[in-house]
This record gives sequence, structure tokens and C-alpha cells, in this order.
Amino acid sequence: MKKLSSQEEYEWIREETVEMLLDKRQGIRVENFLPNRFTHYCKMIHPLYRDPQIQDEHLLWSECTPKQAEAIQLGERVRLAALAKKYEVDCSKELSAASLMQKLNAVPRYLITGDEGEIEPDSLNALVRVLHQFSGKESCCFWYEGLKMEEYAAALFHGKLSEVMELSTRAGLRGTPTYWWPANKAWCVYTDTDLDFSVIAGSHELIEALVADDFLECFACDVATLMI
Repeated sequence: MKKLSSQEEYEWIREETVEMLLDKRQGIRVENFLPNRFTHYCKMIHPLYRDPQIQDEHLLWSECTPKQAEAIQLGERVRLAALAKKYEVDCSKELSAASLMQKLNAVPRYLITGDEGEIEPDSLNALVRVLHQFSGKESCCFWYEGLKMEEYAAALFHGKLSEVMELSTRAGLRGTPTYWWPANKAWCVYTDTDLDFSVIAGSHELIEALVADDFLECFACDVATLMI
């Protein structure tokens, strides 16, 4: 893995996304973050977990004692689609953990929502496994925005796809890259510091493979899908 002195390789993303300051529509959409050259997109939900200590599913985070709020345990994984069905939340392209909060006006304490700005290791491994099928031997670029850098200065790295696992644990970097893509730009992954899901762009075949993956929880979306 090599840190590049120039960020020129990142410029295609800036050039091919819809600039938010010029977008007069309400809300922020997929096309405000990902290049518009792609034909298909999906959201990858960062895993949610059940806290086995909490038996009362009606207890909300806002009602917790300080001890209940601090002593967190990650139990079994919970699928967002199953939670949407349970709480009668519309399973639309905009579905996220925030959808539960909007429906319930809070989040139940027994639920631990996904990490913001980071893809946890098991999901990262599963994602790399799928992406590898569509990358061949292409090298990849990994871009970190300033908020994910200890020195608050954006940085661009270059290396093998598999090296993203090592990169995400490197000192001075916070979580997984903001953007990463192969040299042939066959796909692009975006992880926002404030969102508990990532968005991936690529071919129809790639998105189908991600949605069908048994471990990952991915939902097809499009450039007009609201992110926030």
C-alpha cells in the first residue's frame, strides 16, 4: 500500500457527481456522492445487533439509566429488513436504521445500530470477496476525507483490493475509506462519516451479486434515492 503525493486520481469522482450546492432539490441523493457513469447502485447496511442484556423491547435509549446506556453487548445480528417488517416500516429504497427512528420516534435500547463511517471487519471481508470477482488483478485507489484522518487532511492511497482490510486499521486513519475503486473504475464504494450504511455503484451483475450475498444486507437503489 502506497500513499500518493497527488490526489489527481480522485478528481473523476468530484467531476462526475452532482454538486450539492448547485442541486436545488430537497434532500441529498446518491448522485450527490457517487459518479453518474454507473448503471446500478445499492445500499449496504452496516450490521445491527441485539443486546442480549435487554429483555424489554419497549425500553427506549432515551429512557435508559446511565448504567443501561453504557454497558453494551453485541449479541445476535438483526437484519434491517426483518426489523422493517416487525415495525411496519416501508421497505423502500430509502430504508435505513434512521427509518426505524422516524417511525418509533426513538430507537429501542435492545438494538445496537450499525457503525457510522466504517464497515465492520466481517462485512468488509464479504464485500471484498464479491468485489474481487469484478476487479480481476486491477489495483485500487482508497481516498480518505479529512474527517477520517488524524491530521484532518485528505489522503489518497494505492494498492491491492485486499489491502483495504489492513488500511482500515492503520494508525492515523479512522475507519474504512470514504471512497475506493479499481483502476478500471468498474465500481465505486462510498462510506459517509455520518451514515450507518455504505453505497456501492457498478454493473448490473455486481449489484445483483451484492444483493444476493447471504452475509451482506444490500438493497438496490438508484441515483435519485435519498441518502439523508
